[in-house]
Amino acid sequence: RCRSPRWPGQCCDMAASAIQVQLGERSYPIVFEPLSALGDQLAKLRKVGRCVVVSNDIVGPLYAEKVLASLERAGWKPEYVELRDGEENKTAETYLGLVNKLLDLQVDRKTPVIAVGGGVTTDIVGFAAATTLRGLPFANVPTTLLAQVDASVGGKTGVNTTHGKNLLGAFWQPFLVHVAVETLASLSDAEFRCGLGEVIKHAVLEETPDPSDAAKLVPSTEFMEWLEANSGPLTKREPQALSHTIRRCCEIKAGVVSADETESGKRALLNLGHTVGHAIEAVVGFGGLRHGEAVAMGTIAETQLAVIRGACSDSGLPDRIANLTRALGLPTGLADLDLDALETASYADKKREDAVISVTLPFAIGDVRLVKIAPSDLRPAFERLSLNAVACSPSKSDQATFQGAAQKPLSQQPPAPAPPSSSSNSFASNSNPNSGNFVVDGRTTTRVRQPPGGASSITFG
Repeated sequence: RCRSPRWPGQCCDMAASAIQVQLGERSYPIVFEPLSALGDQLAKLRKVGRCVVVSNDIVGPLYAEKVLASLERAGWKPEYVELRDGEENKTAETYLGLVNKLLDLQVDRKTPVIAVGGGVTTDIVGFAAATTLRGLPFANVPTTLLAQVDASVGGKTGVNTTHGKNLLGAFWQPFLVHVAVETLASLSDAEFRCGLGEVIKHAVLEETPDPSDAAKLVPSTEFMEWLEANSGPLTKREPQALSHTIRRCCEIKAGVVSADETESGKRALLNLGHTVGHAIEAVVGFGGLRHGEAVAMGTIAETQLAVIRGACSDSGLPDRIANLTRALGLPTGLADLDLDALETASYADKKREDAVISVTLPFAIGDVRLVKIAPSDLRPAFERLSLNAVACSPSKSDQATFQGAAQKPLSQQPPAPAPPSSSSNSFASNSNPNSGNFVVDGRTTTRVRQPPGGASSITFG
């Protein structure tokens, strides 16, 4: 057993034991093993035979060969498909292209589909698996911090539409989540920080069993305090800090998903930071801002909204979360956003019922609740985004430098500048070359592109 930097006795050995997501016959493990163990892990859960590996054009060149070699050693016969990476490619066109490719490969309902990549890839592949032949078994091999601590666990799958983020999708649980921490070594600093936005969210949500009644959960500040004490080692990707962080986030999310698989109750709390965050992404344009950055800003703004509405009695909590956000290298706000556009975007929120949105508000750390409000009531949270803004744009450069201790507390910041009268942002995707077949070390594979013109322009070999 290893010991965490702050909490003696807490195990950080990533391979020590699996975490179980308890969903009856749909239960599955989250295992912490190197990529080389993937084939054997799959063989423990499914009959060895054909399988399809789906990655993307960033992760594939780095890890596809290692994944395919592991599968072949265990007796699997893998096919390989490669998608175009990036939030701007998380579209219905890419999804339909993947479905048609799976059908071209003549998969059957027992053919496992294995997603290898970040949250965009696992979301698209999971949705394709959920709907192809009315359901294919699939496994997640998350390769980004964001995917390892959040996106790969819980069975949420889907793609974006012009109306908003993740509005076309399904709940479809994987049969395995295989976390290989080695893949984080290739992440850029900016992409690594992106995952830390979801880490902060989990810390605000943390509950632990009541010492006097193990069946009862009570608020806990332990993970928040640990992050505050270990932000330096974590941002430096020191193995013990990183291992503890990933495992603790997986434990928190697995517990919530086990209690509420389809977001009919408690699972909706995992949307902390996402009501505001998704609105930011929609206005900026998908791909113009990293998801974890938007969630970090949204978590602060939604906590400020809780204070404004009197739900949170701790007026210092937004500053506490903002201080941790800055310590982890993430932005706390974004200037010059169109407030009217943000409010309009919030109407596309999946939690909306008629003219009411269920927004997740922290009453305290570990005590987060759903509150029903009108989209117009989000205005104070949107206004805080400019108040909280740091000097630079977080998505412009991997080397962006954020204001730290010199920034004034949120409660002492000057009024926000007036928003622009209109927004020039759009949902348009970047131009990409067409799909095509190519050969990697003797294997014919398919690269899926989303070119201008949409699905009718996508071709498959």
